[in-house]
Amino acid sequence: MRKIAPQRALRIGVTLGIAFACSGCDVARSDSKTEARQGAALISSLGCGYCHSIPGIDGADANVGPPLDHIGSRVYVAGVLRNTPENLQSWVRHPQAVVPGNAMPDLPMSEASARKIVAYLETLR
Repeated sequence: MRKIAPQRALRIGVTLGIAFACSGCDVARSDSKTEARQGAALISSLGCGYCHSIPGIDGADANVGPPLDHIGSRVYVAGVLRNTPENLQSWVRHPQAVVPGNAMPDLPMSEASARKIVAYLETLR
């Protein structure tokens, strides 16, 4: 078996590590884009556009609830939660638990569906 010089082995290891990390980033970005597309379809099918105006969603031009343009860059969700993906997901799934009596109804959806909706909302910056 042939020995590899320590410096060469280090360079090979670093190169492979960078390649592996970058390929993971591409997969994460691809998964994120897929989830965002699926989230847009869920937003349409759940009828979110009956209350909100939502960029990129056909027919979502209502003004019952707040417009969701730039929601991905807002500091707060519902005026009380820091705008993090986890908090936005909690709000989307259980708005009545966050702010009891608010106008947004709890809609039956899985955690996975809420995550996909949030993936789309995060693109609205």
